[in-house]
Amino acid sequence: MNTETLKDNVRTIQDNKVVIPDEVQKILGVANGYRVMFIADGEEVRIVNPAVHSMRKLQEAMKGAAEEAGWKSDDDVVEYIMEMRRNSQ
Repeated sequence: MNTETLKDNVRTIQDNKVVIPDEVQKILGVANGYRVMFIADGEEVRIVNPAVHSMRKLQEAMKGAAEEAGWKSDDDVVEYIMEMRRNSQ
C-alpha cells in the first residue's frame, strides 16, 4: 500500500466534473475510462480503485475462514472446489 501523502487542489469544471490529476491516477492504478469509487466519511471523501477496495473488503471478511474450514494448503482449497463442482452436477 502506498503510504505517501499527496495533497493537490483541483477545480471543478463544467457540470461540476473533476479531472483526477495524473499522479493520483497513477497511485490508484487507473487511467481514462476506468472507474473510481468515492467514499464519504463525514466531511472527508476518499477516492479509491473499486477493484482494489472490493478485494481488500473480501480479504477482511474471509480472514480466518481457511483455518475454520480446516484447510492447510492451496491443494485443500482446490479439492474443496472440485468437490463442490462434482456435487452441483
